[in-house]
This record gives sequence, structure tokens and C-alpha cells, in this order.
Amino acid sequence: MKGLLTKDFLLLKKHGVLNVIIAFAFFIMSMISNEASYAVYYSIIIFSILFSSTLAWDEKYKWNRFEIVTPVSRKTVVNEKYLLLLITVIPMALIEGICFCLRYNLDKSGLISLFSMMLFYGFIATVIIYPTIFKFGYIKAKLINMLIIIISTSLITMTNVGKNLSGVLLQTDYFTKKNNAVLFAAFAVIMLFISWILSHLAYSKKQF
Repeated sequence: MKGLLTKDFLLLKKHGVLNVIIAFAFFIMSMISNEASYAVYYSIIIFSILFSSTLAWDEKYKWNRFEIVTPVSRKTVVNEKYLLLLITVIPMALIEGICFCLRYNLDKSGLISLFSMMLFYGFIATVIIYPTIFKFGYIKAKLINMLIIIISTSLITMTNVGKNLSGVLLQTDYFTKKNNAVLFAAFAVIMLFISWILSHLAYSKKQF
């Protein structure tokens, strides 16, 4: 597991710098202007989707064929991808959430609400993408993945544009109410578990 994580972090260091810069740019945008505060959600989506791209690089470098002759099981390969998502997205959501709350003077309830929604957006797109890639490969699943990303980002835009048009300042009505936000986060965790099972089933039967 440690070796797989090291491999993926090296891949991210080599190929993922641009994605990290874009995610950081959206975060800075959300901190500078309250009218663009919802860009913090784009930041976490872009950051999380970066980890699904490690599967693309595995495919490009023919890692799957090499994997067959190693002691690494397919179960371990799938587990590592989900662990990578958890150990990066959760801390990032917490760090960005705290910075955001300090910037806009949000209370504890606001932090919980923001953190919950960031977990939702940070998990939901990637956990849908993972099983499709494990099943069909990155190239064949690319169109499906693009649609998922477009839908995710469009939902954020439509929700916040609606708030602006209604005359409600985002600064006073940033997020879903805390209880509802926690439900969104819980839903994302459930989807994560379902996705993990589907990925195991798909990858265990995949032929190379």
C-alpha cells in the first residue's frame, strides 16, 4: 500500500501541478470576493478529480500489465485509490473551510455546513468516476466522466446564480443549513462506500 501511494504521489508531482494551481486559483478567487465565494466548491472538485487521473497515467504507462506479475492484489489497488482520496480531500476541505470561515467571520455552524458541503462536492464526482474507470478504462470512460464533471459544476453555478438574482447576498446565505449539509455529506459517504464495492467488483473481473 505504501508503495502504491508513493507511486501515485510521484505521478501527481510530475503531472498534476497544473490542476493544483487551478484549484488554488479558484480558492483564492473565493477568498477575494464574496460574489465568487462559491468558487471554493470548484476548488475542491478540481482537486479531488485530480486523483482519478492517476488511473489514466497508470493506463498510459501500462502499469496494469506490470501489476499482474507483482504480489500486489487487485483489492489493494482499489483500496489505495480510495485511501488516496480520503487522506487528501478531507484535510484539504478542512483547511480551506477554516480559512474561509476566518475570512468571512463565520461561526461554528457555518464551518460545519461548509465542511459538509465540501466533502459532498469533494467525494461525489470522483466516487462516480472511479467505478467507470475500473470497469471500462480511462479512455472509454472519458465521456462519462466529462459529463459528471459538467453536471457537478453546473449545479454549483445554478444554485449560486439563483441566490444572486434573488437579491440575497452570498455573504449572508452561503450554504445549505447545517442539518441539511450534514445529510449531503452523509449521502456522499454512503456513495463512497457503494462506489468502493462497485470498483472492487469491476476490477476483479477486468481482463488485460
